[in-house]
Amino acid sequence: MSDPLPLQIVCEMAKSLPAAPWLLPKLQTALLNPDTTVEETEALIKKDAGLSSAILRTANSAFFGDTKCDTLRNALLRLGNREIFKVASLTIAGRWLSNTVTGGYGWEAGDLCKHSLCVAIAAEIIAKESGKVPPDVAYLAGLLHDVGKLALAYSCADSFEEVRLHQRDNQCSWRESEKVIFGYDHTDVGGILLESWSYPQNLIQTALYYPRPSLAAHEYLPLIAHVHAAKHLSLQLGVGVGEEGFTTELDETVFAQVGLTPEMMEIAMPKILMAAEKILNAISAGPGKGVSFG
Repeated sequence: MSDPLPLQIVCEMAKSLPAAPWLLPKLQTALLNPDTTVEETEALIKKDAGLSSAILRTANSAFFGDTKCDTLRNALLRLGNREIFKVASLTIAGRWLSNTVTGGYGWEAGDLCKHSLCVAIAAEIIAKESGKVPPDVAYLAGLLHDVGKLALAYSCADSFEEVRLHQRDNQCSWRESEKVIFGYDHTDVGGILLESWSYPQNLIQTALYYPRPSLAAHEYLPLIAHVHAAKHLSLQLGVGVGEEGFTTELDETVFAQVGLTPEMMEIAMPKILMAAEKILNAISAGPGKGVSFG
Protein backbone atom coordinates (compact mmCIF):
# COMPACT_ATOMS: atom_id res chain seq x y z
CA MET A 1 0.00 0.00 0.00
CA SER A 2 1.35 3.44 -0.90
CA ASP A 3 1.15 6.16 1.71
CA PRO A 4 -2.28 7.85 1.62
CA LEU A 5 -2.50 11.46 0.55
CA PRO A 6 -2.77 13.95 3.43
CA LEU A 7 -6.29 15.21 4.05
CA GLN A 8 -5.41 18.79 3.10
CA ILE A 9 -3.95 17.66 -0.23
CA VAL A 10 -7.14 15.74 -1.03
CA CYS A 11 -9.20 18.87 -0.39
CA GLU A 12 -6.88 21.03 -2.48
CA MET A 13 -7.07 18.57 -5.36
CA ALA A 14 -10.86 18.63 -5.18
CA LYS A 15 -10.82 22.36 -5.84
CA SER A 16 -9.55 21.65 -9.34
CA LEU A 17 -12.85 19.94 -10.14
CA PRO A 18 -15.04 22.36 -12.13
CA ALA A 19 -18.14 24.15 -10.84
CA ALA A 20 -17.28 24.35 -7.14
CA PRO A 21 -20.45 25.61 -5.39
CA TRP A 22 -18.87 28.68 -3.77
CA LEU A 23 -21.72 31.01 -4.76
CA LEU A 24 -24.46 29.06 -3.02
CA PRO A 25 -23.77 30.11 0.62
CA LYS A 26 -23.67 33.77 -0.43
CA LEU A 27 -26.99 33.39 -2.21
CA GLN A 28 -28.48 31.45 0.71
CA THR A 29 -27.57 34.27 3.11
CA ALA A 30 -29.09 36.85 0.80
CA LEU A 31 -32.33 34.94 0.25
CA LEU A 32 -32.82 34.27 3.95
CA ASN A 33 -32.40 37.97 4.77
CA PRO A 34 -35.77 39.77 4.48
CA ASP A 35 -33.94 43.06 3.86
CA THR A 36 -32.21 41.81 0.69
CA THR A 37 -33.52 43.65 -2.36
CA VAL A 38 -34.32 42.01 -5.69
CA GLU A 39 -31.51 44.11 -7.19
CA GLU A 40 -29.00 42.58 -4.75
CA THR A 41 -30.25 39.06 -5.50
CA GLU A 42 -30.04 39.77 -9.22
CA ALA A 43 -26.45 40.99 -8.91
CA LEU A 44 -25.44 37.75 -7.19
CA ILE A 45 -27.22 35.49 -9.67
CA LYS A 46 -25.68 37.34 -12.63
CA LYS A 47 -22.27 36.11 -11.47
CA ASP A 48 -23.31 32.68 -12.77
CA ALA A 49 -24.57 32.57 -16.35
CA GLY A 50 -25.82 29.01 -16.00
CA LEU A 51 -27.86 29.87 -12.92
CA SER A 52 -29.31 32.96 -14.60
CA SER A 53 -30.43 30.78 -17.48
CA ALA A 54 -31.95 28.18 -15.13
CA ILE A 55 -33.89 30.90 -13.28
CA LEU A 56 -35.31 32.28 -16.51
CA ARG A 57 -36.15 28.83 -17.81
CA THR A 58 -37.99 27.92 -14.60
CA ALA A 59 -39.92 31.19 -14.47
CA ASN A 60 -41.02 30.66 -18.08
CA SER A 61 -42.17 27.07 -17.55
CA ALA A 62 -45.87 26.27 -17.86
CA PHE A 63 -46.08 25.74 -14.10
CA PHE A 64 -45.62 29.48 -13.45
CA GLY A 65 -48.03 30.81 -16.07
CA ASP A 66 -48.44 31.67 -19.73
CA THR A 67 -46.87 35.14 -19.88
CA LYS A 68 -43.15 35.08 -20.53
CA CYS A 69 -40.45 36.76 -18.45
CA ASP A 70 -37.91 38.51 -20.67
CA THR A 71 -35.60 39.75 -17.90
CA LEU A 72 -33.89 38.09 -14.96
CA ARG A 73 -35.45 40.61 -12.58
CA ASN A 74 -38.96 39.75 -13.71
CA ALA A 75 -38.14 36.07 -13.33
CA LEU A 76 -36.94 36.63 -9.75
CA LEU A 77 -40.11 38.53 -8.88
CA ARG A 78 -42.25 35.77 -10.33
CA LEU A 79 -40.48 32.91 -8.57
CA GLY A 80 -39.97 34.33 -5.09
CA ASN A 81 -37.13 33.49 -2.70
CA ARG A 82 -38.21 29.93 -1.88
CA GLU A 83 -38.27 28.79 -5.51
CA ILE A 84 -35.10 30.74 -6.35
CA PHE A 85 -33.32 28.97 -3.51
CA LYS A 86 -34.49 25.56 -4.75
CA VAL A 87 -33.41 26.23 -8.34
CA ALA A 88 -30.07 27.67 -7.21
CA SER A 89 -29.35 24.73 -4.90
CA LEU A 90 -29.96 22.15 -7.58
CA THR A 91 -28.22 24.12 -10.36
CA ILE A 92 -25.08 25.08 -8.45
CA ALA A 93 -24.54 22.01 -6.26
CA GLY A 94 -25.81 19.66 -8.95
CA ARG A 95 -23.17 20.77 -11.45
CA TRP A 96 -20.36 19.93 -9.03
CA LEU A 97 -21.93 16.65 -7.92
CA SER A 98 -22.38 15.62 -11.57
CA ASN A 99 -18.64 15.57 -12.26
CA THR A 100 -17.71 12.17 -13.69
CA VAL A 101 -15.10 10.39 -11.57
CA THR A 102 -13.94 6.92 -12.56
CA GLY A 103 -13.12 4.26 -9.99
CA GLY A 104 -13.86 4.77 -6.34
CA TYR A 105 -17.41 4.01 -5.32
CA GLY A 106 -18.54 2.25 -8.48
CA TRP A 107 -20.79 5.08 -9.64
CA GLU A 108 -22.14 5.51 -13.11
CA ALA A 109 -22.30 9.03 -14.55
CA GLY A 110 -24.65 11.23 -12.54
CA ASP A 111 -25.18 8.71 -9.72
CA LEU A 112 -23.89 10.95 -6.93
CA CYS A 113 -26.07 13.85 -8.05
CA LYS A 114 -29.17 11.64 -8.32
CA HIS A 115 -28.63 10.10 -4.90
CA SER A 116 -27.90 13.47 -3.30
CA LEU A 117 -31.07 14.89 -4.84
CA CYS A 118 -33.09 11.98 -3.43
CA VAL A 119 -31.67 12.67 0.04
CA ALA A 120 -32.44 16.38 -0.36
CA ILE A 121 -36.05 15.67 -1.33
CA ALA A 122 -36.43 13.19 1.52
CA ALA A 123 -34.94 15.58 4.09
CA GLU A 124 -37.25 18.36 2.96
CA ILE A 125 -40.35 16.16 3.16
CA ILE A 126 -39.41 14.77 6.59
CA ALA A 127 -38.82 18.34 7.82
CA LYS A 128 -42.29 19.34 6.62
CA GLU A 129 -43.78 16.39 8.51
CA SER A 130 -41.84 17.04 11.71
CA GLY A 131 -41.82 20.83 11.85
CA LYS A 132 -38.47 20.60 13.65
CA VAL A 133 -36.16 22.21 11.07
CA PRO A 134 -36.72 24.57 8.10
CA PRO A 135 -37.48 22.42 5.02
CA ASP A 136 -35.31 24.58 2.74
CA VAL A 137 -32.30 24.13 5.01
CA ALA A 138 -32.95 20.38 5.25
CA TYR A 139 -33.09 20.22 1.45
CA LEU A 140 -29.72 21.93 1.03
CA ALA A 141 -28.12 19.87 3.81
CA GLY A 142 -29.29 16.69 2.07
CA LEU A 143 -28.06 17.88 -1.30
CA LEU A 144 -24.56 18.60 0.06
CA HIS A 145 -24.16 15.79 2.58
CA ASP A 146 -21.89 13.63 0.40
CA VAL A 147 -19.66 16.26 -1.25
CA GLY A 148 -16.62 14.65 0.34
CA LYS A 149 -17.18 11.41 -1.58
CA LEU A 150 -16.59 13.06 -4.93
CA ALA A 151 -13.35 14.64 -3.69
CA LEU A 152 -12.09 11.41 -2.18
CA ALA A 153 -12.93 9.36 -5.28
CA TYR A 154 -11.22 11.97 -7.47
CA SER A 155 -7.97 12.05 -5.52
CA CYS A 156 -7.66 8.55 -4.04
CA ALA A 157 -9.40 6.17 -6.45
CA ASP A 158 -6.28 4.00 -6.77
CA SER A 159 -6.54 3.08 -3.09
CA PHE A 160 -10.22 2.18 -3.08
CA GLU A 161 -9.55 -1.51 -3.67
CA GLU A 162 -7.90 -1.58 -0.23
CA VAL A 163 -10.96 0.10 1.27
CA ARG A 164 -13.18 -2.44 -0.50
CA LEU A 165 -11.19 -5.41 0.82
CA HIS A 166 -11.05 -4.02 4.36
CA GLN A 167 -14.81 -3.45 4.40
CA ARG A 168 -15.49 -6.95 3.09
CA ASP A 169 -13.11 -8.68 5.49
CA ASN A 170 -14.23 -6.74 8.57
CA GLN A 171 -17.94 -6.32 7.77
CA CYS A 172 -17.87 -2.71 8.94
CA SER A 173 -19.19 0.42 7.25
CA TRP A 174 -17.41 1.71 4.16
CA ARG A 175 -16.75 4.99 6.00
CA GLU A 176 -14.98 3.13 8.81
CA SER A 177 -12.80 1.36 6.24
CA GLU A 178 -11.93 4.71 4.65
CA LYS A 179 -10.80 5.87 8.08
CA VAL A 180 -8.52 2.86 8.52
CA ILE A 181 -6.97 3.03 5.04
CA PHE A 182 -6.64 6.81 4.62
CA GLY A 183 -6.59 8.06 8.21
CA TYR A 184 -9.68 10.15 7.44
CA ASP A 185 -12.98 9.55 5.63
CA HIS A 186 -15.27 11.32 3.18
CA THR A 187 -17.08 13.19 5.98
CA ASP A 188 -13.80 14.82 7.07
CA VAL A 189 -13.19 15.86 3.46
CA GLY A 190 -16.74 17.19 3.06
CA GLY A 191 -16.53 19.27 6.21
CA ILE A 192 -13.29 20.94 5.12
CA LEU A 193 -14.60 21.63 1.62
CA LEU A 194 -17.82 23.26 2.84
CA GLU A 195 -15.83 25.35 5.32
CA SER A 196 -13.46 26.47 2.55
CA TRP A 197 -16.49 27.57 0.50
CA SER A 198 -17.83 29.56 3.51
CA TYR A 199 -20.94 27.48 4.15
CA PRO A 200 -22.70 27.96 7.52
CA GLN A 201 -21.83 25.69 10.42
CA ASN A 202 -25.09 23.74 10.36
CA LEU A 203 -24.28 22.47 6.84
CA ILE A 204 -20.62 21.83 7.68
CA GLN A 205 -21.63 19.84 10.75
CA THR A 206 -24.14 17.84 8.71
CA ALA A 207 -21.45 16.83 6.22
CA LEU A 208 -19.20 15.83 9.14
CA TYR A 209 -21.70 13.89 11.23
CA TYR A 210 -24.59 12.68 9.08
CA PRO A 211 -23.53 8.97 9.37
CA ARG A 212 -23.09 9.23 13.17
CA PRO A 213 -25.40 12.01 14.39
CA SER A 214 -25.14 11.14 18.06
CA LEU A 215 -21.59 12.56 18.03
CA ALA A 216 -22.75 15.98 16.82
CA ALA A 217 -23.21 19.03 19.04
CA HIS A 218 -26.75 19.28 20.43
CA GLU A 219 -27.60 22.46 18.52
CA TYR A 220 -27.01 20.75 15.17
CA LEU A 221 -28.61 17.42 16.05
CA PRO A 222 -32.14 18.06 14.68
CA LEU A 223 -30.92 18.93 11.19
CA ILE A 224 -28.35 16.13 11.12
CA ALA A 225 -30.92 13.59 12.33
CA HIS A 226 -33.26 14.62 9.51
CA VAL A 227 -30.52 14.06 6.92
CA HIS A 228 -29.58 10.77 8.62
CA ALA A 229 -33.19 9.61 8.30
CA ALA A 230 -33.43 10.92 4.73
CA LYS A 231 -30.28 9.04 3.79
CA HIS A 232 -31.71 5.72 4.90
CA LEU A 233 -35.10 6.25 3.32
CA SER A 234 -33.35 7.23 0.07
CA LEU A 235 -31.17 4.11 0.17
CA GLN A 236 -34.38 2.09 0.03
CA LEU A 237 -35.14 3.74 -3.32
CA GLY A 238 -31.76 2.63 -4.66
CA VAL A 239 -31.18 5.58 -7.00
CA GLY A 240 -27.53 6.49 -7.57
CA VAL A 241 -26.32 4.32 -4.71
CA GLY A 242 -22.68 3.27 -5.01
CA GLU A 243 -21.28 0.05 -3.63
CA GLU A 244 -20.65 1.77 -0.30
CA GLY A 245 -24.26 2.86 0.15
CA PHE A 246 -25.69 -0.23 1.77
CA THR A 247 -22.95 -0.35 4.42
CA THR A 248 -23.96 3.07 5.82
CA GLU A 249 -24.42 3.21 9.60
CA LEU A 250 -27.89 3.61 11.09
CA ASP A 251 -28.34 5.34 14.48
CA GLU A 252 -32.03 5.09 15.32
CA THR A 253 -31.55 6.40 18.86
CA VAL A 254 -31.31 10.00 17.64
CA PHE A 255 -34.75 9.91 16.03
CA ALA A 256 -36.52 9.81 19.38
CA GLN A 257 -34.25 12.56 20.71
CA VAL A 258 -35.40 15.01 18.04
CA GLY A 259 -39.00 13.81 17.77
CA LEU A 260 -38.85 11.83 14.53
CA THR A 261 -41.33 8.98 14.87
CA PRO A 262 -41.82 5.79 12.82
CA GLU A 263 -45.24 7.17 11.86
CA MET A 264 -43.62 10.27 10.33
CA MET A 265 -41.28 8.08 8.30
CA GLU A 266 -44.18 5.94 7.14
CA ILE A 267 -46.15 9.00 6.02
CA ALA A 268 -43.08 10.54 4.37
CA MET A 269 -41.99 7.53 2.31
CA PRO A 270 -44.69 7.55 -0.42
CA LYS A 271 -44.34 11.33 -0.72
CA ILE A 272 -40.58 10.95 -1.16
CA LEU A 273 -41.12 8.22 -3.73
CA MET A 274 -43.54 10.36 -5.74
CA ALA A 275 -41.49 13.56 -5.55
CA ALA A 276 -38.17 11.87 -6.34
CA GLU A 277 -39.56 9.99 -9.32
CA LYS A 278 -41.18 13.15 -10.70
CA ILE A 279 -38.11 15.36 -10.31
CA LEU A 280 -35.53 12.83 -11.43
CA ASN A 281 -37.54 11.96 -14.50
CA ALA A 282 -37.95 15.65 -15.28
CA ILE A 283 -34.19 16.28 -15.23
CA SER A 284 -33.23 13.11 -17.09
CA ALA A 285 -32.09 13.97 -20.60
CA GLY A 286 -33.67 12.30 -23.58
CA PRO A 287 -36.33 9.62 -24.02
CA GLY A 288 -35.99 6.38 -22.17
CA LYS A 289 -33.61 7.78 -19.55
CA GLY A 290 -36.09 8.37 -16.77
CA VAL A 291 -35.74 6.88 -13.32
CA SER A 292 -38.10 4.21 -12.05
CA PHE A 293 -38.46 2.80 -8.56
CA GLY A 294 -39.55 -0.51 -7.22
